[in-house]
Amino acid sequence: MAYTLFDPAKPDAATQDGTQIMQATRDNLKALRDAAIVGGGFYGFNLAVSGGTADQPALLTYSKSTERVKAALTWGTTGGAAGSVTVAVYSYSSDSGSTYDTIGTKTITYDASGNVTSTAWS
Repeated sequence: MAYTLFDPAKPDAATQDGTQIMQATRDNLKALRDAAIVGGGFYGFNLAVSGGTADQPALLTYSKSTERVKAALTWGTTGGAAGSVTVAVYSYSSDSGSTYDTIGTKTITYDASGNVTSTAWS
């Protein structure tokens, strides 16, 4: 099953029936929950750090019961990006991490002084 992103155009009572409205509402609430986790945490979701090194971990996994939101991190090695996260791939699992659906990829760019100059989602 593919991940369902937040859709600001839904629910739409003009084009959706009651069942579709409820599903659209549920999908958007789940997307908002995942956005809160990606943004730094959500009460009740515990963080586990793994892979990489202590100062540059490869994976951050937030979990609650069978649900998981994972960030796979790539760290910069040269220039202003050295020692900072340059790419974070976020994904969601509802089955204790057996399978994941990709939420999206956040790419972060830096100037020569190590200041963030832009971020982009794909």
